[in-house]
Amino acid sequence: MFTASALGLAGCATAPPPTTAPAATPEELQDALVQRFYRALADGDFDRSISMVSARSLSKEQLAELTPKLRQMLAGAKSKVDAKGGLQKVEIVERVPSATRENVTQLRVLVTYGDGNTRRERMNLFLDNGVWKVQL
Repeated sequence: MFTASALGLAGCATAPPPTTAPAATPEELQDALVQRFYRALADGDFDRSISMVSARSLSKEQLAELTPKLRQMLAGAKSKVDAKGGLQKVEIVERVPSATRENVTQLRVLVTYGDGNTRRERMNLFLDNGVWKVQL
């Protein structure tokens, strides 16, 4: 038993050190945001969806007024997703950094539904304090 434990420890000692993953690119971070946003929408998790929206240009009072409207819009979008058989796939088909606004990327997104229908949507992402968010 001691021999097996010693061999096991010896094997651990000679294992290569863990490597650190390279930092994600802005494109990878944007892709991940878009996937999380649409997944939260399809799941009906509107609080999570709203947390991914940049309200940087709004005051706290304006945001408080806007949140019920956002929730209503998201509920309507979820109803459309449900009526089309759910969300099958979300792809970014075009990515253009804004020529007029710094830290903004304009996307064209292809949404594929469970029933096979597709829809192209436009979406702007904004770098808000180092974190990509969906821009209002």
